[in-house]
This record gives sequence, structure tokens and C-alpha cells, in this order.
Amino acid sequence: MVGKHFLLIGLAAGALGASACGGGPATPGAPALVFEGPAAQTMSSASGSLQIAVWWSPSQPTVGYDATQLAITDAGGAPVPGLDLTVIPWMPAHGHGTSVQPTVTETAPGVYVATPLDFFMAGTWELRSSIAGGASDSGAGDTAAVADTFVPMVNVP
Repeated sequence: MVGKHFLLIGLAAGALGASACGGGPATPGAPALVFEGPAAQTMSSASGSLQIAVWWSPSQPTVGYDATQLAITDAGGAPVPGLDLTVIPWMPAHGHGTSVQPTVTETAPGVYVATPLDFFMAGTWELRSSIAGGASDSGAGDTAAVADTFVPMVNVP
């Protein structure tokens, strides 16, 4: 009987030691970024002045950490580089978001990747997205102020 108590105490001490040495909850890792094939959806921004093509990675998002690629073009189809995007994952059926704020990076002119998207439960998710900043007028080199929004949606099984 004494041996069992020492075993339990040893296991508890090992768990505490692992926790104290960084063995606690993992921080979100970047998902593998694979954006293949045609866009999963395309939409206009709220103002109608921008077009957004949306890809997911994985192509069918799953519960866990996912990513999205957003290709933003103007009315003429030209990429719109240099934007500041904010993306907030939101589950409208439950009225909550996530505790993990994705980072948005421009990977090519007018192409932005947001990761990680913490879809921590199955259901319909929105990406409440806002656009700010100056966008370069294609060809002229001028910049125009941009303030707009768009909301892609995805069902996570």
C-alpha cells in the first residue's frame, strides 16, 4: 500500500514539475498553409468597392487552428496592396469569439493571410473583418483612404 502512495505522489510531483517547466497548455501553432484551387467564396465589401476571394486552410476548416487567405481587388480586378486588416472569428449562434487573435500578413500584393483562426468548436463561424489604411491607386501611384468591412462565413463540422 505504501508503494502506491509513493507512486501517486511521484506522479503528482512530475505533473507539477512539467507544468512549472513549460509543460502547461500549448500556445497556438501556425497551421499548415495550403490554399489550393478556386476560392471557396467571393464577396463584395460592405461599400461594394472591393472584391474579396476567400480560401481556407485546410480547404474544409476543422475544429482547431485553421487559416484563411484573402485576395482583395478593386472594381477593375487589380490587387489592392498595403491594407491593414483586422479579422475577428465570431460564432453568431453562441454570441462569442475566441481568445486567440489572428495575425494578418500581406504575402503578395493584395493577398492577405490570417492565422491562427481558433475554431474551437463545430458550427458556423464568421470572420468579422475590417479594412483600413491607404490603398495605392493601381497605376497612378496615388493613395486613397480605405475604410470598409466584409464578413466571410464558414461551417466547421
